[in-house]
Amino acid sequence: MSRQQTKLINKYARTVPEKRQDMQVLALGLSRTGTMSLQAALNKLGYRCYHMAEVPNNKKKGHFWCWHEAMLAKLKGIGPKYTPADLAHLLEDYNAVTDIPCVLFSDELLAAFPHAKVILTNRDPDRWLQSIEKLYSIITWKSMNLLARFDPDIGKYLSILQMAITSWTYPGSDWQDRNQLRAGYLRHYQHIRAVVPPDRLLEFRSEDGWEPLCAFLRQPVPADDKYPFVNAGNELFHIHYALIAVTIISLIVKGLLWVAPLGVVLFAVYKYGRV
Repeated sequence: MSRQQTKLINKYARTVPEKRQDMQVLALGLSRTGTMSLQAALNKLGYRCYHMAEVPNNKKKGHFWCWHEAMLAKLKGIGPKYTPADLAHLLEDYNAVTDIPCVLFSDELLAAFPHAKVILTNRDPDRWLQSIEKLYSIITWKSMNLLARFDPDIGKYLSILQMAITSWTYPGSDWQDRNQLRAGYLRHYQHIRAVVPPDRLLEFRSEDGWEPLCAFLRQPVPADDKYPFVNAGNELFHIHYALIAVTIISLIVKGLLWVAPLGVVLFAVYKYGRV
């Protein structure tokens, strides 16, 4: 059996051709640069936008496992690499992307969708560092790591987060090295600007609002809605508290009643603080 045939993505059936989406927008800014706000904005404009938050919605299609496999191959050289065609398969139900894990495959997505418009969400690098530190603190939560022992998808999720942040530092660097992480941020943005033609690229910050975004996409400006601002500040923590609670409930519903004592402990973490 060939290495190509061993990819997990090949175990999942394709969406029927008439329901597949034509990729139109690649938002290739790093996480914590307004990516979830942009997802909400693009959805408001009628797109169907993929974001890390969509991965749990595609559990039956193996997205946690496929993305993990793809990242292991690209970032650590373990297993068969995912081609642009493989990524198109993973994303065939969407016509826009933003955030991890997609942004880690910027070059592959640009090759797969050469006519898609590219948005580069951006923010001050030092403010980005402060925000990304909240993200990588989640990787060290004892509650999340304990829960990962009971739910393999949570384990894959934590691994995806850590591989993403590690990829933004220089190879071999400590993934919590702020100086290397800042340099990786700047390096990514320089690369995207170098490979995407200016007439196909929009540099965008959430505070820019609807006008430049809609002009670039040739969409009407929503008259009845302000530009969305979501997942700011401590909202990131609340999202993960909710993830812990939902996962515990799911385990109990599946019949793993023996995790109920664990659930009580982790619910206390969810309610009163993080560990």
